[in-house]
Amino acid sequence: MKTAYDEFNRFPVAKMAQTMSDMTFLYKEMRVPAKHYKDLLGKPLAEMVEDSVSINLLNTYYKTLKTLLDENPKWFMQALLCLDLKITPANIKAEELQ
Repeated sequence: MKTAYDEFNRFPVAKMAQTMSDMTFLYKEMRVPAKHYKDLLGKPLAEMVEDSVSINLLNTYYKTLKTLLDENPKWFMQALLCLDLKITPANIKAEELQ
């Protein structure tokens, strides 16, 4: 059985972009210009992979920071202050600790 996708993937980029725009409008009448989809479809694959990797790395950093914050908010904030003030906790002076 042939599906809509089977036909869609044979379209040229401009026709794909317009079809995607039309489909988006059919979902809750949201207007997204075909140019947006055309630009995304014309983006080099390496750039798309890079964006995906960046999001995954950002998510990993976020989860790590969230875990540290949940475990001990006071030490987490002190660590952030040390980073911001460029203080190394191993070599911290008494006045800096205050």
